[in-house]
Amino acid sequence: MAAIVGWWAIPAVALAAVILWAVWRGRPRKPAGMRETVAHYEQFQAVLTRVVEAEPGGTPDGRAAAARDVP
Repeated sequence: MAAIVGWWAIPAVALAAVILWAVWRGRPRKPAGMRETVAHYEQFQAVLTRVVEAEPGGTPDGRAAAARDVP
């Protein structure tokens, strides 16, 4: 009997761990602070500026932009 209880304890513990992880992962996040949000926006602007200034008329990976891919 003890062996059966031991074998059933493994899936029971795994189920409890999955439930706890899902509850923890699904909890509502606190809103981001103003400084953090502004910093992310400044990083976003810096990346876009680099892409635009990289090569006029080209794509970010260096290939020439096609006028239209679909005939």
